[in-house]
Amino acid sequence: MIVNVVYGFLGAGKTTFIKHLMERPPEGEKVVILVNEFGEVGVDGIILSSAGLEVAEVVELPSGCICCTIASDFRRQFLDLHERLNPDRMIIEPTGLATISQIMQILEAEDIQPHYSRLSVIHVVDASEFLSFIKSHRHFMENQIRGGSVVILNKIDKVKPALTELLTNAIKQINPVAYVYPTSFSRLVPQDLRMMLGASSDARRHRESVVSYAEHHEPDDDDHELEHSLAHEYQSFGRTFSTPFSRPCLEGFFQALREGRYGEVVRAKGIFLTGEDWIHVEVASGEVRVESGPARPESVVSIIGRDMRIDDIDLQLLDCRTDAVAGGQ
Repeated sequence: MIVNVVYGFLGAGKTTFIKHLMERPPEGEKVVILVNEFGEVGVDGIILSSAGLEVAEVVELPSGCICCTIASDFRRQFLDLHERLNPDRMIIEPTGLATISQIMQILEAEDIQPHYSRLSVIHVVDASEFLSFIKSHRHFMENQIRGGSVVILNKIDKVKPALTELLTNAIKQINPVAYVYPTSFSRLVPQDLRMMLGASSDARRHRESVVSYAEHHEPDDDDHELEHSLAHEYQSFGRTFSTPFSRPCLEGFFQALREGRYGEVVRAKGIFLTGEDWIHVEVASGEVRVESGPARPESVVSIIGRDMRIDDIDLQLLDCRTDAVAGGQ
C-alpha cells in the first residue's frame, strides 16, 4: 500500500487538491481517504464523499488532532481500513493544526510502518497567507515545510509574480530538497501528480533524500511545547441543524465572520439547506465563497478561530433559520 499525507494549515487547499487528484485517480488502484478535522463536526469528509470520486471509502476522524488528542483513534482506524479494505493507496488529510513531525512518528511506528511500502508527504501552502503566518508561527511553519517531500504553493493567483518567486525561494531555503509547485486552485499537471504520489522512481529517491524533522531533530523542552501549542491556541464551534436557512442571512453571517465581528476566525465552512437548494459556504484566505452543496440529512457548520464569541455565533445561526427570519419580519 502507498500512503500519501496531504497536510497544510487551515484553508490552504488540501481538500481541493484531493478532489482534483481523484478526478484522475491512479489507474487500477483501490483508494481510501482518511480525513481528520479539528472541530466537533466534519465538513471536508462530506465534500469528498459527495464528489463522486472513485474511492472505496472516505472516513472521518473529527473532534481532535491526529498528532495528539486522537492519535490512538488514528492508529486504530488506519489498521482497520488496511485489514478491512486492503487498499492500494491511503490518502490521509490531517487537520490544519496538526504537526507533520508528530504524524510521521505515528506512521513510522512499529505497528504501522510494515503495512505500507511507500510514503509521500505533500504540504499545501496558501501563498496569500504565507508571510503573515510564518511571522506569527515561524517555528511551526518552518517545521511543516521541512517535513514535506513536496510543497504545493497554492493560490498564487492572489499574489504578484514577484512574490511567488520570493516564496518559492524561501521554501527552498528552509527545505532545499523539496519539490515546490506554484499553482492555483490546487491543480497540477498529471506528470507532476504521478511523481508526488509515489508512482515513479524519482519520487521514491526523493522521499529517501528528504531531511525528516522527526527523524533527525532531537527536540528540546521548548520544541516539545511549541510542537503541541498550535492546536491548543484555537477553539472550534460545530453544530447540525434540521431546519432550512435564509441564504442572504447566511451570506451576511459569513461576511461578519470574515470581518472579525465574532472573534478571530481562521476557517469557517458549512453545508446548508436553504429555501431553494443546498449550498456550501466557507471562509478561507480572507474570502467568502458560496457554491452548490451536496444534499444531506441535515445542515452542518464548523468554525475554527481564537477568542471567538461562541454564544453569539450560535444565536446568529439560529436567527438565520428560515422560520426565525420569517418570524422576525
